[in-house]
Amino acid sequence: MYNSIIERRNVNDGRHSVVLEIPADEYNKIYDRYSDEIASEILQNHLENRGDDGRPSDVHIQHQNNSTVVRISANIDYLGNDHTEFRGHWEA
Repeated sequence: MYNSIIERRNVNDGRHSVVLEIPADEYNKIYDRYSDEIASEILQNHLENRGDDGRPSDVHIQHQNNSTVVRISANIDYLGNDHTEFRGHWEA
């Protein structure tokens, strides 16, 4: 699934945001529901795989019935953060 993610980033007045687009069929092979908690886990894993130490906030997942794409949107903070430690939703 991670190899199929399309990432779109935007910076507006110094605020970073990201949208990940994932094929719905690949998402559904792994997950059986859509939740912001799962979206946060996917985004954190994606950032870790890229070596990106940004801290995501306001993470939301979007999927409409009959859509072939799952979208995860978030803000990313880079100022004043230490190295980010990643955890799965089962460790919360």
